[in-house]
Formats: sequence, structure tokens, C-alpha cells
Amino acid sequence: MQACGVGMYPTPNTPTPKLVASTGSAYSCTIAESKFRERELGGFISEQSRNLNVTIGIEDISEVNYFKTLRSPDGTTLLTSSADNTIRSFILPPTLLDNPSSPISLAPYTTHVHPTSINCFSPYPHFILSEPSTALYLSTPTDLPIRLINCLSPSPTLISTYSLISPTTEAYQTPSSIAWSSSGTHFLTGTDCMIALFDIARTGEGPSVKMPTIPSKRHKMKGGGVGMRGIVSALSVQGADGLLAAGTWTRWVGLYDMEGVGGTVANWSVAEAADEHAKIGGAGLTQTLWSACGRYLYVVERKSNGVLVYDVRVMGKLVAWLEGRQALTNQRIGVDVYEGQEGMELWAGGTDGMVRVWEGVGKSEGALERSWDWKAHDDPVSSTILHNSGTVIATCSGQRVQSKFEDDSGSSDGEEISEREEADHSDESSHDSLGKFPTGTNRIPDNSIKVWYL
Repeated sequence: MQACGVGMYPTPNTPTPKLVASTGSAYSCTIAESKFRERELGGFISEQSRNLNVTIGIEDISEVNYFKTLRSPDGTTLLTSSADNTIRSFILPPTLLDNPSSPISLAPYTTHVHPTSINCFSPYPHFILSEPSTALYLSTPTDLPIRLINCLSPSPTLISTYSLISPTTEAYQTPSSIAWSSSGTHFLTGTDCMIALFDIARTGEGPSVKMPTIPSKRHKMKGGGVGMRGIVSALSVQGADGLLAAGTWTRWVGLYDMEGVGGTVANWSVAEAADEHAKIGGAGLTQTLWSACGRYLYVVERKSNGVLVYDVRVMGKLVAWLEGRQALTNQRIGVDVYEGQEGMELWAGGTDGMVRVWEGVGKSEGALERSWDWKAHDDPVSSTILHNSGTVIATCSGQRVQSKFEDDSGSSDGEEISEREEADHSDESSHDSLGKFPTGTNRIPDNSIKVWYL
């Protein structure tokens, strides 16, 4: 493990995270190979999951099993979404920190295979491992109803489903974003020019409220210049005041009252701020996050080298931006925020395998360089999350890699793709972000989960 401070060399006060747990090389292979490796992991996998027939398809042979997203609802359990359309739960042992010099091997407690690609998922906000009835998550398999599942169940038995159906085609719509209400009684989804609110108790039904982000999709200006056009690709709820922050692939942010069911508070484009002022670039929002005080909104984009910081008390007021994130890819590279002793901290992975930390975010205006960083993985760090204590960090890594089974003669670099096509591949490293290992090398992908201790 390599640690370094700002610039090239460590400083005496630079933290040095210690690796305390990892999945090792279990998933650093093709999907097909990882299925066999997982069956040999032993008692951490339920008998029902381990005895499932292993079916192999051509995509399983050609695709590596990279981790797309990592979540930890209560700090005891890690939930992941992977390239093999599977949600896995990893329960961290109580002895995690007993011997930091000897990392623990992580194996999944449950594996929930979904029939299609999982566009996004979200754990229940009041998840407590010791209360199994709360160990829930929502998932959005492509072209199917939204699912509510208990992550501790040996198989992905559906507790409930919720339908989001196109009124014109009668086909299932797949949300590009999903978020729970702070109470956990409702959840919100984002699709094309639409935010929908679901009541968790109304099993088998559609949304109780639909909130268009523009007045009309039929208008030649898509709303007549009012509201925000595009697929809603990011959602987050600010608990204290109940503000909902929504973001789109078209690089707009919208704030809505009463966790989305109230009126529009504000909306603005981030394009000028990111491209002209901060010069960090961007190609559509992948994440919105709130500061602990609810005053600042952090805006994360794909193909961006930083993060924008807005003061929500003044519509569209850019107060600062973080530089050097190293996330110039279509792949979703998740970030996390933490309230430390010196103010808000933002933790983010990069395509270079580094995790970077910015401290004192919001204390000053303008550009903010990272405070310190460390080498966590050998492939892009797709998620970085912190325990509430601020001393335990979990990361996951991987990227979609073009193998010898895939045809190189696809679309040219200059070929334009639609916003919807981009959204369909946003959780995978698509098009220009598709990796390819050099021919003739023994390069092994780093598709792993790691847990670190400060």
C-alpha cells in the first residue's frame, strides 16, 4: 500500500490507512470464473445460493466481474452491485480491527442474482443488521418492476414490487436514480423529465405522485425554457429541511420542497460553472450530496476532474470547487462526505486507483486542492464510503474491460450517441471509457472490495 500527501511526497501528518479486510482476487476475473470461485468460498454463502446451478453465457466469458457500486447503510454490512447483475451482502465481523496487520478475507453472506442489469439500488435508510426486518434494499433491474428485497434472505425473494410504466408505450421504465425519503415510508425515482414518488406500502402499484421537471415534453422548447429537461440521473434528500436535490444528464440541478412533493425551489445549469469557472469539465450529473448542515450541495459529474460546491441559500451560487478528482470517464465514480473535526470532508476515488480526501470543504471560496491521498486499487475506484466514526473506509474497484471476444469494429470515437443511450450505459464504463488491457500482457483486473482503518 502506497500513501502520499498533496503532490508527490508524504508529509509527517499524512494519514496512512491500513488494509484490514479484502475480497482479494475472488472477483478479479471473468464473470464465469467468479461464479465458480464464489461457490468455493464456503460457509459465508447460504446453502440455497451455493447450490444454485451455475449457468454460463457468452457475456459471462467475455466480461470481467467488476464492482459498480458499494453501499453501507449501518456500517456493519456492505451491499454491492456488480457486472454480473448481482447484489451481494458482506457482513463485517466484530473482529475486523483486532489485528490490523493481518487483513481479513471477505466473502458474501448472500448473493441475489437479478434477471437483467441493475441500473441502481438503494438500502433502506433505517437499516439495522440486528433487526432483520429492516435489512431492505430497493433495486431497479432493467425493463422490469422496481423490487424491494431483504438482503439477508438466502434468495432474492420479492417482498414487494412497484411499477413505473410509460403511458405511451406501456413498457416498464427503468429509473436512472432512486432515493428513499428520510422517513423510509416512501421513495423517489428519476426518469426522463420526471420524478416519481412511491408509497412503500402500496405493493404492486405505481407512483402515488408524478412530478414533471418541465411543464410539457410536447413543447418545441421542451418546457418552454422552464424547469430542467433530461433524464433525472441523481437524487438526494436533505433531512433537516426536506429539500430534494435532483440532477440530470443534461447538467441541470433542481431543488424541490417537501422531499419532492412540494414546489420547485430553484433550478440551474452547472455547465458554465464547471466548464468556464472551475474548468473541471463534466458530462452529466451522477450524484448530489448534502453537507451535514444542509447549507451546501455537492454536485458530482461524469467525465469531470472535480466536484462543484453550491450554497443552496442563493440559487445557483457556486462557492467552491474541488480539483484533481481524476474521474474523466463515463463510469459512475461515487464520492462520500463526512463531518470531521475541521469541517466537512469529501472522499473520492479516481480512475487511477487513488482515493483523494479534501478537508475543510466550505470554509473557503474558489479552488480547493486535495489534502491527502493514497493508492487503494489498481483499477478505477468506483465507490468510496465512510463509517460514521470516520476511521473505517470501504472502497470497491473495477471497470468494464474489452476482451478478445469483443469486436473492435464498433462505433467510431466520433460517433454521437443519444442521451438515453448514454444513460443506459452510465453504470458501466461505456464507449470511450471502455478499458482494454494491452495485448500480450498478464494484466489481471482489480475487481475487489477493500476495508481500511485510519
